[in-house]
Amino acid sequence: MRAFRIFVTCLILCGGAVMAGAQGFSHSFRLSEGSVVLSNSQENSSWTPVSVMIAYAGPSSGTVAVWRVSQGSWFNLATCAFTNVTTVVWTPDLAYVFSYGDALRILSSETNGVAQVIRRGD
Repeated sequence: MRAFRIFVTCLILCGGAVMAGAQGFSHSFRLSEGSVVLSNSQENSSWTPVSVMIAYAGPSSGTVAVWRVSQGSWFNLATCAFTNVTTVVWTPDLAYVFSYGDALRILSSETNGVAQVIRRGD
């Protein structure tokens, strides 16, 4: 399992967070359901996650897991148990390429926050 990096202080996002030379894009999602799914529905494109950042409304405790779903199979990319933090960040240490039909799924036991996913196009 890949490790999460947990930051208790505020997280500031800069345009420099996306790797130079590749088109980058960011999406924010509410965690009200405890799950976020990003699917690649374009046949001739792929993307790679650069980071997953979760900001909770206040100090929270629980678990977060990041999964890759490909051809009906689930692969755990990272799992983190945390206590009394407001921000959880995952930066992959490998380049996970998501092609047509693949999905990135984020599961959080706490639902009082926002998840932001930064990805770059390949």
